[in-house]
Amino acid sequence: MKTYQISELSAIDTPVLLPLYEGASIPQEFSQYLTGTEDLDLEAGKLYHILSPKKLLLLGLGKAEELTPKKFRKTIGAAVRSSKKDLCIFIDPAAKDGFSIETAAAEAAFAVGFSQYDFTKVGSQPEEKPEISLISSADITAVCRKAQTAAACVNHARDLGNTPSNIMTPEALAEEAASMAKELHLECEILTNKELEEIGAGAILGVNRGSSHGARLIAVKYEGAPGEDYTALVGKGLTFDAGGYNIKTGTHMDGMKFDMCGAANVLCALELIARNKAKVNVMAVIGATENKIGPDGYTCNDVLTSLSGKTIEITNTDAEGRLVLCDAITWAQKLGAKKIIDMATLTGACVAALGKNYTGAFTNSQDFLQELEKYSQKTGEKLWQLPIDEDFHKQVLESNVADMNNCVIGVGAGSSLAAAFLEEFVDEGVEWIHLDIAGSSDFSEGKPYMAKGATGVLVRTLGEMFQ
Repeated sequence: MKTYQISELSAIDTPVLLPLYEGASIPQEFSQYLTGTEDLDLEAGKLYHILSPKKLLLLGLGKAEELTPKKFRKTIGAAVRSSKKDLCIFIDPAAKDGFSIETAAAEAAFAVGFSQYDFTKVGSQPEEKPEISLISSADITAVCRKAQTAAACVNHARDLGNTPSNIMTPEALAEEAASMAKELHLECEILTNKELEEIGAGAILGVNRGSSHGARLIAVKYEGAPGEDYTALVGKGLTFDAGGYNIKTGTHMDGMKFDMCGAANVLCALELIARNKAKVNVMAVIGATENKIGPDGYTCNDVLTSLSGKTIEITNTDAEGRLVLCDAITWAQKLGAKKIIDMATLTGACVAALGKNYTGAFTNSQDFLQELEKYSQKTGEKLWQLPIDEDFHKQVLESNVADMNNCVIGVGAGSSLAAAFLEEFVDEGVEWIHLDIAGSSDFSEGKPYMAKGATGVLVRTLGEMFQ
C-alpha cells in the first residue's frame, strides 16, 4: 500500500475517496473541485461519485458522535470491496476527538487488506485487486505498515481455514507451521503418532484412531524477551470433524473444515507477534487431527489416558475438540508456559448462547481476562464471559470407570461444561483463558466489507495484546 502526503495530491491520478460526517464541509484541499455537501445525505455508507473536474468519491460516515473505529473500518471496507478501480483515500476528514489521523489511517489500512481478501479457488490464480492508497497531512506510513501486517496475518488465518479439508490435512497444517517458523527463524517441534505414543498423549491419539491421516502436536516458539515466562496460545486443529461414531447429520457436517480455525488463528497470531518483533515470549501449541470413522475409531464407553495421566471416559465421540486440547494444554505446560489462552471451535452451545458475533470467554484469572478484553475492545472483536464453577466441575468428574467423562449428556450449559473439562488440565498457578469461537470463526454469508468463510477472529486482538 502506498501512502502520500497531501502536498502530492496534484500528482495522484486515481479517484480520491473523501470520508465525510453529516454536516461536514468539503476539506479545503478539495474546495476547488467541489463547493459543498448541503444537498447530500452523508448517512454512513452512502457513496457519491463526482466526475469532474477531478474524480472524487464522497463516502458518508454518518454522525460524528456515533462513529467508532469498528464502524469506520466496516464503512471503508465496504467502499473498498465494492470498488473495481484504483482508489486513494484521504484520511484527515475522518479524524475527530478521540480518533486521531493516525488511528483513522491504521483502521483504514487494515480495512483495505481485510476487505480485499477472497479465497483463491483451488487450481486458480489470484485475481488482481485494485490498488488502494492513502493520503494525509500527517506521516501515516508506519501505522499503515503495521496495520497491513496485521491484515495479512488475519488473512493468512482465513486462508488456512478456508482451504478444503482434503488439502489442509493434519500433516499439511504441520508443514504450514514449519514453513512459517523457518521463514521467521522460530523454534518449531512437531510430534507425530510415534512420538505421541512415546509420551503418552492418549487423548489426541484416541480421536485420531478413525483417520487415515496421522495426528500432529505442533509447538512453535517466539522468544522476544529472553529469561521471561512464556504464554501459550493453544489451538484446536480438527482439520475435519465428522463426529466419529456419534456422526454428524445432514447440514451439521457441512463446514467442518472450519473446525481447525482455532489452530489457524493462534498460529497466525504468533506470526503477527513475531513480525512485529514484540518483546514477549509466546508459543503456539496446536493439536491437529481428523475425527472420522474407521475400523479402529474410538467409541462411546472407551477410556483414554491423557498426556497428563488423567483418564477420560468417552460419552460422546463428537466432543473430541476438548480431548485434543487437553493434551495440547498439558504439552504447553511441559514446555514451560505459565499463562495459556486456548482457542477452539468447541461447542454448538456457545453459538446458541451468543450467536455469530461474540466469542465465549472463560477464565481462572479475572485480571488476565480483563487484559485481553481491553485489547478486544480496541479492535472491536467482541468477547462475552460465560460461567465456570464447582458445579460444572462436579458434573465433569462423574464417571464410574475413569477420572472424568468427556461430555455430560442432556443437561445444557455445554460450553461451560467443556470449559470445566479443560480447566481440569490446567496446573495450579497457571493463568488460563478459554475462547470458544464456534460462532465467530466463520460466516456462511459474505458481508459488504468481507468475504464469506473463515474470519481470522482474534488474531489482531492477540497481536495487540502481545506487543
